[in-house]
Amino acid sequence: MNGKYIITSLSSRISYVILAVFSVLFRIYYPGTLSYVLILVSVLYIIGFEIYAQLTQRNVKKTLRNTISVMNLNTVKRLGKFPLAVVICNDKGDILWYSEKFVDLAGEEYVSTLNNIKTLDRSLPGADRSGIVLGEKTLSVFVDKDETEDRKMNILYFFDRTDYAVLKREQQLLKPVAAYLMIDNYDELFRNIREGESSVAVATIDDAVMQWAAKTDGIIKKTEKNRYFFIFENRFLQQFCSDRFDILDIVRDLPIISSIPPTLSIGIGIDRGTLSESEDAARKALDMALSRGGDQAVISKPSGFEFFGGYARVSDTRTKIRSRVLAASFAEIIKDVDKVIVMGHKYADMDSLGACIGVACIANAKHKETYIVLDTDTNLAETLYDRITMSERHKKLFISKEQAMMTVDLKTLLVVVDTHRGNYTEMPELLKYAGKIAVIDHHRKAADFIQDTSFFFHEPYASSTCEMVTEIMEYLGDVNPSPIEAEALLAGIYLDTKNFAVRTGTCTFEAAAFLKTMDANTINVKLMFQTDMETYRDRAEIVKNTQIYRSIFAISVFDSPSNGNIKIATSQAADEMLNIEGVQAAFTIFETKDFSNISSRSFGNINVQLIMEKLGGGGHQSMAGTQIKEVSAKEAYIKLTNAIDAYLEEQGRIDIK
Repeated sequence: MNGKYIITSLSSRISYVILAVFSVLFRIYYPGTLSYVLILVSVLYIIGFEIYAQLTQRNVKKTLRNTISVMNLNTVKRLGKFPLAVVICNDKGDILWYSEKFVDLAGEEYVSTLNNIKTLDRSLPGADRSGIVLGEKTLSVFVDKDETEDRKMNILYFFDRTDYAVLKREQQLLKPVAAYLMIDNYDELFRNIREGESSVAVATIDDAVMQWAAKTDGIIKKTEKNRYFFIFENRFLQQFCSDRFDILDIVRDLPIISSIPPTLSIGIGIDRGTLSESEDAARKALDMALSRGGDQAVISKPSGFEFFGGYARVSDTRTKIRSRVLAASFAEIIKDVDKVIVMGHKYADMDSLGACIGVACIANAKHKETYIVLDTDTNLAETLYDRITMSERHKKLFISKEQAMMTVDLKTLLVVVDTHRGNYTEMPELLKYAGKIAVIDHHRKAADFIQDTSFFFHEPYASSTCEMVTEIMEYLGDVNPSPIEAEALLAGIYLDTKNFAVRTGTCTFEAAAFLKTMDANTINVKLMFQTDMETYRDRAEIVKNTQIYRSIFAISVFDSPSNGNIKIATSQAADEMLNIEGVQAAFTIFETKDFSNISSRSFGNINVQLIMEKLGGGGHQSMAGTQIKEVSAKEAYIKLTNAIDAYLEEQGRIDIK
């Protein structure tokens, strides 16, 4: 017959011989009771396995007889001579018969691997399944089901699609890719140098970008003074990714006359139906790169974003004009709604709660029914909450999640502050029911940002969300916060700037000055940051347990029982650990029953946001965090060190030991 049946193999017989020889040798060299026991066990094993093999063989033969009883001998012979590769298997995926054409097509060494054919979805008879790769061959399979009351059988017809697969891969590699490149700090770069020097510097940057693009034989055109449009074949993208978009480093290291180095941002759109759609995706990818601080490349795929770079410390590029325009826009949106609900992120801190209070102040000034959603059991701003709720007017602002769900409707504006990621908010389900959504946040933009918003004020260069809300108040002109509301906003700025030591710009101090004119008392703000004795002891213990990793990273794992607020203690301890000589970034880890929490801080030279993103978190270049579910503190430590190693390798800083 021009085909083969698969029933048994000789591997079991070989094992019998080896077992028998071993038993005899054991009996010769180690006579005694133990040798008899070994011989008895060996005999029983051989007899038992033979009985099992005979029963299995009998079942297979029965199946074959059933198959041949339905498909007479002439039919099987015709299948053997059929010009296509054919395999017959039962419903469990066991192969009963295969034609010689299949051996010619795929090779006999792949017959055993087809036992995995049961992974194919055969719910629809006659379905064509493509993309099965056997060696250098790419096959598609046509599945025909044959079922009776006592037997289920599948006939699989294989088609050689190798040429098609090769052609498809080549076509994919030749597909045009659209990209935007932008010198993201152009204005700051040439602000204080002479025109002749700036012309030379621009020519130097242009030359570097053009030389990099010339490797692809693509088309690159400068569309604006600081922007380029680039079209190239998809086959070059893999090399760009392998090189981690080295043009970012090339541009940053250019010898130009400027007090700050030039930085480049790149947005790329791929795997879209048309070139126009790819161009639109590239534009959005560039916006994402700029929203994350620039100096990076972002690839927009249908499945999401992929990020490269973002290691450099970026300068503040904020403008008062943008803040003024957005303040007016925010006022117009509030005017069109009946109610305003404000919420921050889970485990609200001073910046989140302070920004909520600031937005509520703005909404009240516009005579709108206003509420704040806050989980009073898990927030990290208890002192601020206790102080603000001493006023009966402010106490009425706060509602529970259940009350918020009963209040929200299509005439409600939901304002999300201090986060732009839906799953990180106090109550993600509210996003589905609000008529309009506004976002005010200063964290570097993540791929899962809230979309379909009516207002999106995102400023990664701002020190805090409270600073951004204060700016809105200033430009509206008719909003005058009470002293306690001004102190709440100042507390948020105070927290995120570490007492005005990091992430400060001119806008930060101007916002603080405005709040001071609103009678904010700095002593009251300072008192809000006092902690109880147990939390203070926990913080001291965390700092005491600090370990130095690769000479510049301080890591502390807290796994002792805590009677204080461990989240506050670990955050404050991470700040304290930066005072250790030589430390550039600090991490604290503590474990709960559901997850392990990691808080990270740096001076900005180490981008802790990129490290935390590798673990599913996010934040700022100098302050970030994450929660890893169902992982112990020790396991979180290992994951953290692996993320640090990957970060250093991407940067080419493997010399740090």
